[in-house]
Amino acid sequence: MRRFLVTFLGLAAVVSAQRITDSRMADIRGGGGDGKCTIEVEIDDIAEVEIQGNRAQIRTLAGSPARIVRFVCNQVMPNNPYDFRFKGIDGRGRQDLVREPGRGAAVVRIDDPKGGREGYTFDIFWRGGTGGGGGYNDRPSGYDRPNYNNSDRYDRPGANPGGFNNGNGNSGWSREVNFRGRGDGEFRPNRGNIERLFDCRVSINRRGDVEVRFDTDRSFSLVLNGRVLRMDRGRIYADMNGNGIGGEMVIDLDARDRVTNVNMVGAGRDRFELRWRN
Repeated sequence: MRRFLVTFLGLAAVVSAQRITDSRMADIRGGGGDGKCTIEVEIDDIAEVEIQGNRAQIRTLAGSPARIVRFVCNQVMPNNPYDFRFKGIDGRGRQDLVREPGRGAAVVRIDDPKGGREGYTFDIFWRGGTGGGGGYNDRPSGYDRPNYNNSDRYDRPGANPGGFNNGNGNSGWSREVNFRGRGDGEFRPNRGNIERLFDCRVSINRRGDVEVRFDTDRSFSLVLNGRVLRMDRGRIYADMNGNGIGGEMVIDLDARDRVTNVNMVGAGRDRFELRWRN
């Protein structure tokens, strides 16, 4: 009986140590183009930091409970970011990226070899992705799941769609889109007031950088920046961030490259709907 109790208490101590001890939503400070997050934590022995979308959590594997001190990003990290990179900044111990994002959270393991608490800082970087949160089943009616066998991905080797051949044998967006139209739409955040959207401006340069801007009925502009991911006939998919939201935007073009529809949906806790029609 005593041996069983000792074993049970030992297992309980291990399970208790390997627990989530802190979590934090990202402080999004805006900015388009390439993505970057800076994470600062404080640990005593061993811990793992998990980052997914706009949320980070820390799991204490040994030592006193670890905590997150700072989590600052210029945009929400997509579910499957392109060219994901990790860089340890400071801390006396070892920092390792043990799992890249794509099929779950990115995981950074930190081993602090000395006694007492120590602060660690690291950065993560990326250049696009497949959307920030949720799957295609989370999208409302009217959204089509893209067929990757027929769609023209910006980062798919050998792709040669209209606008995706830069002439040197490598795939890449190489056309320009400049559109402005009055239209009508709305932005429905998970929290806050519904905004009416007018005067849509879409600019896409030859590098695939995208800026989409809407005027609203509350005297401010909703501005999102990002990059083209792929194109399926007259439909452009872009990874976009700005004004505290992020994810995959769908832009429909007619035969003259005029924008007819813009749609974007966020799932989960940060759910929102953005819809505009010309």
